[in-house]
Amino acid sequence: MAQLVSTRNPLHSTRPLTVGVIPDSATLEVWTGMSPDEREATCDLIELRLDTLKMPAADLRQALTGNSLPILLTARHPAEGGQGSEDAAGRMALIEPMLDLAALVDIELRSAMEMKPIVDKAHARSIQVIGSFHDFQATPGDEVLRGAISFAQPAGLDGVKLATFINTPADLTRLIQITSEAHRLRLSFMGMGPWGRISRLVLAKCGSLLNYGYIGKSNAPGQWPAARLKELLAEL
Repeated sequence: MAQLVSTRNPLHSTRPLTVGVIPDSATLEVWTGMSPDEREATCDLIELRLDTLKMPAADLRQALTGNSLPILLTARHPAEGGQGSEDAAGRMALIEPMLDLAALVDIELRSAMEMKPIVDKAHARSIQVIGSFHDFQATPGDEVLRGAISFAQPAGLDGVKLATFINTPADLTRLIQITSEAHRLRLSFMGMGPWGRISRLVLAKCGSLLNYGYIGKSNAPGQWPAARLKELLAEL
């Protein structure tokens, strides 16, 4: 069941989108137990955390029968909060069997060169790929943040996701400034920690495209419940 790129390409959205994260089998069970209307009210697309779901592809595909929302596939590197293999080939092996269901694929910016084969396979199916960067301790300096954005396009990626820990109002101010600027690629910026929830609303208003919320239980500090986040974004 391939996603219809003409109508289901999230990076072409003109409004901020809510991503409902599915990191484990318990959350997947919650999701599959929802009616189609409940799913539509919860989020705009779902992220399958393949590194933490740890399910055979056949079982996961079966569980997703009837799903109509776009799917984002992620197999996170352990250095950035994942439980997948440090070896790029191992993470690509999680993504490839599910690729035909995807509207988007997320790989770490650090792995862009190593994972170019899966980027090329995604692009061959008109699936776009975002490069992500996570810092769970701080918000790096502007040169690091801007460098991540600048690196993504020549690396052949279609968007950039940056998630950082916000320790001070000044950190949030810097993220607001960068998010508000014109960029050639679509950006998703978000904060974690005590300023996380505030940041996700403010940065969405400033242009952050993909805004992550939880289904069931939170899996990252500073997240909103996905359904509540979608409601709030609609009011911005």
